[in-house]
Amino acid sequence: MTQHTNRIAFIAPKEHAEACNRAANALGRSGQNFIVQLSQSGAEPATHAAASTAETDAFLHVLSFAPDLPPGMEWPEGLTPADWQAVADHLVVVTGPASSTDPSAQFDAMIAAHGLRRIEP
Repeated sequence: MTQHTNRIAFIAPKEHAEACNRAANALGRSGQNFIVQLSQSGAEPATHAAASTAETDAFLHVLSFAPDLPPGMEWPEGLTPADWQAVADHLVVVTGPASSTDPSAQFDAMIAAHGLRRIEP
């Protein structure tokens, strides 16, 4: 059985998305996690970056403590205080049970709530 029991959608202003991505990488989420480019008009330039994925309770628990860490957790190698502060200040996460959350509807509702649209290639 998978431990990825949550469906999350996440968004950050473009100028903070790389810091949030570096923090996610330091917590074990490799690669580029903010792959969807957004703007109010749906045209360039992007003002926000976002994505959607399945995630664990443990990962969401750690996020909920930013800019601190849960009691007893060691500071992860590669996690800078500045990147973790960017998570605390700028990352928006919407969650729901993976078993019953429609990823597309969750993502679309999140970006609409911020007045944003996908930038289509």
